[in-house]
Amino acid sequence: MSSLVYLGLSLVLFVITYGVAFTIMPMIFGAFFNVADISGLLDPTACDTSPTSAACQWGTIYETNEDTVQYLVPLMPTLGIVIIIIKVLMTASARGRD
Repeated sequence: MSSLVYLGLSLVLFVITYGVAFTIMPMIFGAFFNVADISGLLDPTACDTSPTSAACQWGTIYETNEDTVQYLVPLMPTLGIVIIIIKVLMTASARGRD
């Protein structure tokens, strides 16, 4: 019976911790991209005149990272479900002999 209690408590604590992290993560990314946004500081024609300039390269990297994070944030709950399933299977295999 203790293995079921251990599994239940560990799952509840994991879900609470993961939920808090999932709640805070978009706030952190939003604050970062809000501060790092250089679109207002960048000349819109900077890439037209000199595509190899540092400002143009930074703007390209910024846009790529912003798009990547925008698509990865909704995948975080799926990753959490996969981790929970692996955790249950590993705990069941290790403590199933009790």
